[in-house]
Amino acid sequence: AVNLMAQGKRNLICGEIPAAVNQFQDACQLLSKNYGEMAKECAEAYFCYGRSLLDLARMETGVLGNALQGAEKTEEKSEKTEEEIVKEKSYKEAKKAEDKTEKTEEGMDTTENQEKPEEKKEDGKEKKSEEAKPEEDPDDVSNLQLAWEMLELAKMIYLKDETKEAQLRAAEAHLKLGEVSLETEQYDQAIADFKDCLKLQEKHLEPEDRLLAESHYQLGLAYGFMKQFEQSIDHYRAAIKTIESKIGKILYPIKQAEQEIKDLKEILPDI
Repeated sequence: AVNLMAQGKRNLICGEIPAAVNQFQDACQLLSKNYGEMAKECAEAYFCYGRSLLDLARMETGVLGNALQGAEKTEEKSEKTEEEIVKEKSYKEAKKAEDKTEKTEEGMDTTENQEKPEEKKEDGKEKKSEEAKPEEDPDDVSNLQLAWEMLELAKMIYLKDETKEAQLRAAEAHLKLGEVSLETEQYDQAIADFKDCLKLQEKHLEPEDRLLAESHYQLGLAYGFMKQFEQSIDHYRAAIKTIESKIGKILYPIKQAEQEIKDLKEILPDI
């Protein structure tokens, strides 16, 4: 199980998400069999499995979206070429009709007869293009549902432990649960999870910690989807303020060091 977890984390970092999902799944099965489903030894495996499933669902959604965009572009191109062909044919037929004014009626009959099979061809091509459109893949929903279940299990196990590390891991599980809810457009649930995450982080982290900025950002995003723009802006501003505070805290000792170096350089000539 330890080796599977290590390999899964490596594959997750390298972007090999399907392989990571399989390895975390195997690790979860082994750990739950040995320690029990709600054992604290299973929490990390559940969390990693849920996180990788969320990434897999996003990846599959992105691939499906690109495929649909490509299909739309090819349909537009085929429609344009068909229109150009029809225009060229109608132009040639009109020219022939002008040259043969005596046979206008026959010319009209031939053009009508030629247009009918073209229309049938166009209808056939449109039907084929409609049939070629990919259907919605139900795997995305199942992956997101399974991700939610795994992350919920991890959160419940972490919350039982009162240590700072476990509470922060529970906050991370809340954050990922909120992201799952965003993907499924359950914005109320996402906001609730992000708030629980922020509450735990504010209790155990410094005010300028970048994890707080991420939670504020996700809350701003969720409120934006809910069209509650005032709350959204407030959380975006809080995220910016947190990041600026972090930058200031990092720069302060650097400025102090630069000033000390400057003072020491001024002393050197006297020595």
